[in-house]
Amino acid sequence: MTSNTKTALMYGAGSIGRGFLGQLFGMSGYQTCFVDVDENLVKHLNNEKSYVITIATETGYESHEINNVRAVNGRDVLAVAKEVASCEIMATAVGVNILPLIAKAIASGIDIRCESGARPLDIVVCENITNGGKYLSDIVRPHVKNKEYFDEKIGFVSASVGRMVPVSTDLDSSEIIVESYNELPVDADALKTDVSGIKNFIPVSPFAIEKYKKYFLHNMSHAIVAYMGFIKGYEFLWEAMGDDSIRIIAEKALDESINAISGYFNTDPKPLADYAADLLKRYTNKFLNDTVARVGRDPKRKLKPDDRLAGAAGFCLKCGINPEYILYGIAAAFCFDISEDTSSPEVIEYVRIYGIEAAIEEYTGFSSSDSTFSKIVKIYSIIKP
Repeated sequence: MTSNTKTALMYGAGSIGRGFLGQLFGMSGYQTCFVDVDENLVKHLNNEKSYVITIATETGYESHEINNVRAVNGRDVLAVAKEVASCEIMATAVGVNILPLIAKAIASGIDIRCESGARPLDIVVCENITNGGKYLSDIVRPHVKNKEYFDEKIGFVSASVGRMVPVSTDLDSSEIIVESYNELPVDADALKTDVSGIKNFIPVSPFAIEKYKKYFLHNMSHAIVAYMGFIKGYEFLWEAMGDDSIRIIAEKALDESINAISGYFNTDPKPLADYAADLLKRYTNKFLNDTVARVGRDPKRKLKPDDRLAGAAGFCLKCGINPEYILYGIAAAFCFDISEDTSSPEVIEYVRIYGIEAAIEEYTGFSSSDSTFSKIVKIYSIIKP
């Protein structure tokens, strides 16, 4: 590695790490160093110095080789710390539950960085969590020696990952199938460095609106199509989108959230509507082969009061918008019956034993006194298989 090589450190070499961030860093002229605990993957990346992603376009598949990569084993804390100390940009995509396990290694790298010149660093947090930047900062900071340097020079930057990366099934398992959408909104106010040279990084201020777009437009409509698609017996998301009744429900649910978000932020609804229209178009991609089972997985989590369904409905109510069609997604989630799923069997069994009314209170936080409660019960009685 030459002294003028720009290095991007990607903590996590999974579907988002390789299938999204690695591509953006490669497009921007960075050498990407992946951190992962999969020894075979680390060895493969170091031997090949490249990997392949397959982009599912509207007409077929395009294979792209991502070059100039290497990797270190995440269990080698010193090696990881050295990479944190020397990189120009860093990102994480390891899963929320793993972040506490890597906090000390990141802190060690920040300590070394401070001692060797105190250059600023941005850590882009690409995790499925609201305020991911703050969350990671809060768990790393206690382990850092120089708190002043940490606070002034280390940026923990929330990001909104919108690219859909389903599990590969038909193609070579060493490849990752992704959609062509590849923009990454990041929190402009948290940045400590200039990221203008990184392609498709979109600094946004205020970033809060991106959270609402991600959860209450993308994630919400995605879940509705999956759960309604399951009820209708469809295997793939694109099949469900071909059903006019499902598509119309998704469209109207998006309209409800758009009205709430635009009113809450006092912003023009047209960009939100354009984003929503593009989402629905992306869901029709046959070559992505995304299944309703994958998109709908873990309904217990997706039904939580602050998540994509009950959260979107509650937000609409707060903004004076009637979430009539979002409620279809909530009701349909209680019909999602897949024995291999992480939480579907629990939810289905709860409904069977205690009834839908008790299940709604247990999983969504809505009570029988809420105006939406009886509506969800009514929709459930109509759509349940």
